[in-house]
Amino acid sequence: MGAMATPLYTSCFTPTKLKPEPQAQFSLSCSSVSHSLPHFNFTTKRPTFSISAVSIPITEPSQSSSPTTPSKSLPFRVGHGFDLHRLEPGYPLIIGGINIPHDRGCEAHSDGDVLLHCVVDAILGALGLPDIGQIFPDNDPKWKGAPSSVFIKEAVS
Repeated sequence: MGAMATPLYTSCFTPTKLKPEPQAQFSLSCSSVSHSLPHFNFTTKRPTFSISAVSIPITEPSQSSSPTTPSKSLPFRVGHGFDLHRLEPGYPLIIGGINIPHDRGCEAHSDGDVLLHCVVDAILGALGLPDIGQIFPDNDPKWKGAPSSVFIKEAVS
């Protein structure tokens, strides 16, 4: 059973007590997003992003199933990601994998990429897994300074 994820800018119901699909597949494309990046007011010191991913199971039709037999799985799952970091001097400002020249950056254990953290959180939620902070804890030296692209790769593998 596979799954397809698409970024959305909507709030949705997130089902609970779901088991992750071992071979979930995702399709994330920035070109399909029609929204531009949110405006940043650097005086607030808190850039925030919010994104959702939908995981739609793809199943082969079964001869044993009939239109009157209810499906044992939900037709889709929704995960919602949210992230924010304080802007402080001495940190890089990385958004969507792009280093943005600025005198302040996102204070974080990893690279602090708020956009990619949201995408990871949305994917994990769509799979029914714990959030990014539980899977990639900030007290684990393994993730110190890690690029957020590593979290994306781990979340979809």
